[in-house]
Amino acid sequence: MDIRKILSIQKNLDVQTNLPDGVIFVGTSGIIQWTNDIAHDLFRLEEGLLLSKSVNDILENGYDLITNSANTHKALIAKYTQGDEYFEITSREIEGGYVVAMRDSTQNYKRISNILEEQESTQKVNNDKNCFLVKLANEFNSPIQSIIGFAQGILDGLGGEISDKQSKYINIIKKNSSELLYFFTKLVELSQSEGSLITDDAKYFDIVSILDNVVKTNKHLYTEKPINIEFEVSNNLKKTVYQKEQYFRLMMHNLIETLMREIDMGKVYVNISDADEEFLTARNIPVESPILITVSSNNITVLETELSTIFNPYAVVDSANKRTISRALALGTVFNIAKELGGVIWAEILPMKGLVFNIVIPRENTKNE
Repeated sequence: MDIRKILSIQKNLDVQTNLPDGVIFVGTSGIIQWTNDIAHDLFRLEEGLLLSKSVNDILENGYDLITNSANTHKALIAKYTQGDEYFEITSREIEGGYVVAMRDSTQNYKRISNILEEQESTQKVNNDKNCFLVKLANEFNSPIQSIIGFAQGILDGLGGEISDKQSKYINIIKKNSSELLYFFTKLVELSQSEGSLITDDAKYFDIVSILDNVVKTNKHLYTEKPINIEFEVSNNLKKTVYQKEQYFRLMMHNLIETLMREIDMGKVYVNISDADEEFLTARNIPVESPILITVSSNNITVLETELSTIFNPYAVVDSANKRTISRALALGTVFNIAKELGGVIWAEILPMKGLVFNIVIPRENTKNE
């Protein structure tokens, strides 16, 4: 076999000097049988010194990387055994061995490594922040709940009779304390979902039963509002799923609760059904054995321009509207949990339906298995 004939594109091409990359031919035994001039330059070796060497003597795990590159048709990174250089290698199998093209990627590799290290450091800081906030939750919740409880007790006359003016002020204290407690609760839930801090293994459960329970729980949260919830399950829906029940319950609670807090009257519609293939294909959603859950209301006012940040509390942190920030915290948790369940969520505004939240999750969650 004449390796020069295999590598030459034209008969008059001198592959020793004209190929743009370093090239070596490695036999099936792992021994280097041919090289071009650039390969010697890459390894800072004089001509001929690469021949008859094992490729593992110049590249860490070199032969395994070469065969892997040939099998996967992908470029891989290999480290020089005699220095701090890294090479991008691309390998193709031919008769008797492998043709390996190499180029120096040391700077790119180190730059990417630095970026990954920075990302890992940032992720650690975020995880530490999330854990810290969750652990301090009781330290914040207890005094706020005490304020709410004592305020209600005073209003109920436990401390004696109060004037109408005092009652007005105490109601303001109670209302603001309740809003603060809700805000902090949603902040903690967001931290828990970002750091996957909720201990919840997948198990089999009746998804319709859980969702029905969540709907009934939220139905009684705001008894002073004329709000109705309509819950519909499609015919022949397979109700048993293998999912993370606590995550699912929290996701649906936050979503339904958010809509109920946003509207003063009207209806919230909750539908659960199979997601057909055409629906998924049109939206490029690769979820197997999918369930579609939609939650909607035409009594909520959300602009089209708000949809792009509706699940991102960090994008609305400068908003002057407290409700917008609280909503984004709750929906940020919903978005994170949908991913944790192996699914997706998006919001859209549709004629006659208003704001619609669509959730697609698989019946079997194998994300962490």
